[in-house]
Amino acid sequence: MMRQVIYALFPAIVVYVFLFGCGILIQLSLAVSTALLFEATALRLRGLALRPFLHDGSAVVLGCLLALAIPPYAPWWVTVTGVACAIFIAKHAFGGLGHNVFNPAMVGIIFILVCFPATLSRWPEFTSLLDYPGPWHAIELIFTSAPGAIDGISGATILEYVKTQVAPMRMNSEIRTDGPVGVISGRGWEWINMAYLVGGGWLLWRRVITWRLPLSFLSGLAGAALVGYLADPELHHGASFHLFAGGAMLAAFFVVTDPVSSATTPKGMLLFGLGAGLLTYIIREFGGYPDGVAFSVVIMNSFAPLIDRVTRPRLYG
Repeated sequence: MMRQVIYALFPAIVVYVFLFGCGILIQLSLAVSTALLFEATALRLRGLALRPFLHDGSAVVLGCLLALAIPPYAPWWVTVTGVACAIFIAKHAFGGLGHNVFNPAMVGIIFILVCFPATLSRWPEFTSLLDYPGPWHAIELIFTSAPGAIDGISGATILEYVKTQVAPMRMNSEIRTDGPVGVISGRGWEWINMAYLVGGGWLLWRRVITWRLPLSFLSGLAGAALVGYLADPELHHGASFHLFAGGAMLAAFFVVTDPVSSATTPKGMLLFGLGAGLLTYIIREFGGYPDGVAFSVVIMNSFAPLIDRVTRPRLYG
């Protein structure tokens, strides 16, 4: 199962490299190797055998998800800190794989997002194809962490850009003509989310995940966005914008579908996904952070046991 999830991430990784350069490959290597190291350390401290747990692929998937959710040229210590929080606190503090209450990768993201908000906002600015740092420059940016080194190529994500533009009361009809805005959502981010959609389709076709969680999450996000758009189209963006901005598709097919921390009953999955999608929209539109995926998933993780209990099918006879 974990191997299929890794395969499904390949399209998005290819698009990341095409749009932003090889920084994402360095971050993936760093996050995965660190996750395996910390996983082995935690298992050793708990007196458990290394081979069965290191070979289950969960640490690799965790590292991949975390690396894909942070800027590709973020300093190395940000990645290591996020992985450490995910492995030691969110995963093994609760008993390891199968016992964690919260999605470890999202807990790691929230931790570094709260601790290093400025660093996590420095995404590469998509200006033209193949306009990004070379391999050696990327390594220098990530591992030297020189002050201001990333500023020359960084810019706001489409969600952050829109939030800052709406604050001084610029209308959506004006914002749509700006450079960072693409056909559906943000330039470049449309393709990234489409790549996640392709990977999610692969997981559905292989029956690694069920349709309930992804569909309900996207429905909750799109439905809330549609209501906001109909209420005031000059202040709130529509459903297509939100579906292809930020980490919407990543969350739909690779995060809320976590079989451990999400709801497990058929009705519970629908409620869980709808709640996560609705919370994502609320945080995006009214919260202090541009994207609310990590927060919404962790909040719904805390309600998953209650949702399962309420929606558990009754047995008669």
